[in-house]
Amino acid sequence: MKQFILSVSLFIATYSWAQTNPKVDFTTANASIKFDIAEHMIIGEVTYQFNVNETTDSIKIDARDMMIQGVKLNGQTPKYHYDKKKIAFTQGYKTGENSVTIQYKTNPKQALYYVGSGTDLQIWTQGQGKYTSHWLPSFDDYNEKVIFNTKVTFDTGYDVISNGVLDNKSVVGKQTTWSYKMTQPMSSYLVMMAIGKFEKKIEKSASGISIENYIRPIDASKYTTTYQHTKKMFDFLEQQTGFAYPWKIYRNIPVEDFMYGGMENTTSTIYSSDYVVDAIGVNDRDFVNVNAHEMAHQWFGDLVTAKTAKDHWLQEGFATYYALLAEREVYGVDAFYWQLYEMAELITKDAKENKNTAVFSEKATTTTYYQKGAWMLFYLSSQIGETNFNTIVKNYLNKYAFKNASTQDFLNEVVAVVPNFNVSNYKQNWLENKSFNTKDALFLIENSPIVKSYFEVLAFQGKSFDLKKDTFLKLLKDDKTPTETKREIVLQLHDVPYDQAKELYQVVAQSSNVKVRQALVQIISEIPSDFKASYAGFLNDSSYITREIVLKNLWLQDEAGRAALLDKTNTWKGFNDYNLRITWLMFALSTENYHNDKKAHWYSELENFAYNKYNSNLRTNAINAMWFLNKYDSNTLPHLVNALVHHNSRFQKFGKDAIIRLCEKKEFREYFTKLIPYLPQDEHDALKKLMESI
Repeated sequence: MKQFILSVSLFIATYSWAQTNPKVDFTTANASIKFDIAEHMIIGEVTYQFNVNETTDSIKIDARDMMIQGVKLNGQTPKYHYDKKKIAFTQGYKTGENSVTIQYKTNPKQALYYVGSGTDLQIWTQGQGKYTSHWLPSFDDYNEKVIFNTKVTFDTGYDVISNGVLDNKSVVGKQTTWSYKMTQPMSSYLVMMAIGKFEKKIEKSASGISIENYIRPIDASKYTTTYQHTKKMFDFLEQQTGFAYPWKIYRNIPVEDFMYGGMENTTSTIYSSDYVVDAIGVNDRDFVNVNAHEMAHQWFGDLVTAKTAKDHWLQEGFATYYALLAEREVYGVDAFYWQLYEMAELITKDAKENKNTAVFSEKATTTTYYQKGAWMLFYLSSQIGETNFNTIVKNYLNKYAFKNASTQDFLNEVVAVVPNFNVSNYKQNWLENKSFNTKDALFLIENSPIVKSYFEVLAFQGKSFDLKKDTFLKLLKDDKTPTETKREIVLQLHDVPYDQAKELYQVVAQSSNVKVRQALVQIISEIPSDFKASYAGFLNDSSYITREIVLKNLWLQDEAGRAALLDKTNTWKGFNDYNLRITWLMFALSTENYHNDKKAHWYSELENFAYNKYNSNLRTNAINAMWFLNKYDSNTLPHLVNALVHHNSRFQKFGKDAIIRLCEKKEFREYFTKLIPYLPQDEHDALKKLMESI
């Protein structure tokens, strides 16, 4: 799983009751899912085949907060115990092969989410950290691996995607049943569904694997920029791992309001639609790293799964490192070393600010599992040689394919290939050490031309501008100077008076490097009068981030030019969160005598973006813009209450914090208190609980 612009610790699936007992082995699941959309209800049935190898006291299946409609064990109705968490059987099974069928209904509070409505409706799942057992009786312990086959029935006209190969598709009346089949086992947290209206294109890997890339029809023009390098990275990972892609198909599905960057469901990655970008947006953010990360998980996590929570780095560290290797294949070695440097900086900062920074740990930080885990592997490869490292990984994947592995299992493979390598020292310094070996790390990358160039400029920090001006000017004019070095030069101009730095400003203004130009607009708080014309030219940059900064600064600092500025930018939309359109509406509504006859319509457009048919980032932007116009705008209040029950924790917090802040005023406290009885039950309960706590 790729974390999404968050520095929070990953919530790891617990290993509460480890059904790793070889006495019982669940082998195959055949699930059938239908929906009652009006009630957000799943009507499901699942049949498990399992083997009892030795006498056992009980057999358990996780099923959270479900209405169990019926159970058949080997064709008979058994006695069972259900505590709203697990279904437990103590009789009715026999040594050898068995079958259990569970019929159920459930309105899952997590792990399955409904986003949008009507033709924009999407339904998607997130198993890791949320528990698939909320919508499908399954196994929270991911040492229990099962071959999952899934049938999903839904309204015709929607696309339904699940794990595995589409085996059959049948239409009955107004509904279509999609049947997906798998041939190899996986952990339950990797079971997925995604439902929506999509277009797809199919690419073929060098080995003949179909790669299905999905996109919403409205975003069809963004396909090429979103899915750039997908096939190349897939081919690379097959070759680099030395293990042929272990599943029969691979898919990428973008969904609205996903809580992470992406999730590596077996065969079918779900990722945030924020990474669906056009030719401008791709310069600010792209899908490449998330794409490579989730793709790598098909080997590291899906094929070989961590045995315990302490071994979680075997999934995230490997996926992060192999994503770096895939990007090295695409962008070159300089970009690879630069990303390692940025990771080293992040890890060092994380180690200073947090306690749980040992890689071999149950509750380490996200940075520890991902970036520090990746650095561990880079360090290992640098010490034993890439050829030996590749052999180790290939052996590891072959030995534990479709199984679970521990950290010690991996280290055993290291010793088998490189017996003289000091594994104990490696384990102590990299796995168990809470600090980061910054000195050793930087030694491995400091001779990289890109890192070396950056360090040379970094050394000028704190020195007088006169001492570095000529050097900086020369480097900025040199096309061979790395972008990262040029950005650092620009950042060091932030406290230099414009009169002294104007020559450098003009060099940047004449540059075509989007990232370097962006660095300049980021450091300018007050636009120098004789740089104003050049500054306005940044409105044309191929960057939505740059455009937003420049639009805001020009509107705030050039009152006389506001109308012309708004006329020039009135068709802008920006990212999928409409950052530019919302900024434009905010300023258009704030500008005196600017198309006053249209302002009521513009305000309605702005408020409309705050409703729950839109994703939470867009809603947040809209509410913030409404507050810019009127910090006590009463039209925002219902949207804040609705945020309390949203599945995205960031939007929940946004709504909660805003309500708490507003309740410092008596009239708002009274408003929210009086509103409670009239709310839908979920909002009623959430607001009542919050009001009682403040």
